[in-house]
Amino acid sequence: MQRSAFIAGLVLAISGIWTGTGAAAQGDVYFDAHNHFPGILPYYAYANLPRFIENLSDPSRPVGFEDRRALLAYLAGTWYPSKGAALDDKPFSAPDGQRFALGSRAALVVYRDAAKDPKKVDGVLERVLTATPWSEFDSAYAFRGGPAHAYLLARFYGGSYDRLEADLCKATYLDLAATNIQISEQSLPFIGGWQFRHGRSDKLDTIECVLRLRGDATVLSALRSMHEPAPDIRFVLMTHTSQLATLPGGQSYSEFSKTGACAPVGLPHVLVTTPETIYHALMAQDDAGALVVPAPAVPAFYSAVAGIDTAGPETTCFSDEGMKYFERLAEAVYRAAKDRRAGGWHGKLLVHTHVGENSSTYFSPSLPAQPWTFADTFATLPAVRSNAEQAHENIAMLSKAVADLERSHPDLHDYVVFRFAHATWADDKQAQTLHDLGIETDINLESNVATGAYPLARMPLGAALLKRFWIDPLIGNPQTNLRLNDLLEVLVANGANVRQVGGILGNVSLRFMLQRHVRCILGTDGDGVEHSDIVKEYAYASSLIDYWNRTDPSFASLASGISERTLFANAQWHLHDMATDTAQPY
Repeated sequence: MQRSAFIAGLVLAISGIWTGTGAAAQGDVYFDAHNHFPGILPYYAYANLPRFIENLSDPSRPVGFEDRRALLAYLAGTWYPSKGAALDDKPFSAPDGQRFALGSRAALVVYRDAAKDPKKVDGVLERVLTATPWSEFDSAYAFRGGPAHAYLLARFYGGSYDRLEADLCKATYLDLAATNIQISEQSLPFIGGWQFRHGRSDKLDTIECVLRLRGDATVLSALRSMHEPAPDIRFVLMTHTSQLATLPGGQSYSEFSKTGACAPVGLPHVLVTTPETIYHALMAQDDAGALVVPAPAVPAFYSAVAGIDTAGPETTCFSDEGMKYFERLAEAVYRAAKDRRAGGWHGKLLVHTHVGENSSTYFSPSLPAQPWTFADTFATLPAVRSNAEQAHENIAMLSKAVADLERSHPDLHDYVVFRFAHATWADDKQAQTLHDLGIETDINLESNVATGAYPLARMPLGAALLKRFWIDPLIGNPQTNLRLNDLLEVLVANGANVRQVGGILGNVSLRFMLQRHVRCILGTDGDGVEHSDIVKEYAYASSLIDYWNRTDPSFASLASGISERTLFANAQWHLHDMATDTAQPY
């Protein structure tokens, strides 16, 4: 076949004529089941946060090019020479635990001449402050909380940490409304507990800030200008995934990012959170059992803090010792739910656990040597180190741990809701197990592409085909390379195009969850970091359901009656289950 004819056939096959009909019906509420509070803001908010807040209710006042250029100048001209250069060629997750990805640092060097080109300025900031094929999501969080935070503090807030934190909270709250997220469970970093310093805890300040914003006159006025309702935010307190891989003795854990195979590495004390700390926190207490909020504020605290999360780059290999820790952690949540009820509270608490995602480590094992150039750093996709088999095994181990808890506590589901986050590498058999155990899942389609958890090689069209016709024409050209920061946006131009969506996302684990009738819900996983949007998540999922119904007779049979409506219904079912005092029929 001639090349031109082949391309024409390919375009027909991918563009297709199938168009989905998914759209939210009147009365549907967009519930984001998986979001990380520090990861919501778009990258450009860090160029001028006061102006970003103004723009939400007054679109005539956007964050301008000069602000973006000034932020890039700071990162490339001040931060990198003073601190970033000392990291040399160390990859992300180097033995000392540094979190600034090599791809992000290299962007500040390779694109140092970007200052006059608005597209390049935006592209470099995006590469540093979001998840891209060159820079990990955890690096984006490190840059946001480190140099970008320092830049805002000095330039716009006169060194006032309190004013900056209040505006970050306000901006995040309003941006949730602006992106159609009406109810969400937000993961709040809680590693090590409240960590009071000089009588204050940043983590508690965030919770109290959101509670205040619900009645803040300026926020309510902004929401009216935006024609958006106030979002309902519930926090889940986040511990670190490394503890699920703890090895005997508690001084090390098992992970694969250094060699590709499971091997012990030291467990930093800073990552450790005890079950007792979690119990007390859910009871609005410090580790000594003293209330961290005034007694009259405890009911509001209970309504705002809905359970726990366990998260982090899943380069971990779950272990028997780690599963014992998980069971103790879940039992602490179970006890807290019981003791809350004894005080007059009603409902359940959530145990939300990242599992089966298989986070990738970029530029490992082969690192581009300095001096970095476009050709050797960005003109090809970096080598990645991942372990899909281990991600699959982690799901099996965590499922068994929940089953063991059920046997030990017959009334467990009266007090605790379990949800597995991502479950990207779950198979059909595991989906059936999740259903049988009454475990929910949340699916994060856009995030999984952005982080590489759902890689090119797994897509139905295949890695070679994708690279040849979508990526290769862009990747080698410095003028277009930065477009690949948002990889899924390049691969899927129209989320309503059923065949196009199926050709890219058709192998995601959502298929197994739906055909085994697992209570699965959609999430964004931090939309500012992951290039995600809750409305697009539903559009993609709706197209996938159509795609599988048309191409997979087994799915059409097993998932008969399943539609986008099912996903909205699952979210409503979850919210109802969380509000009740008895286990609901699954």
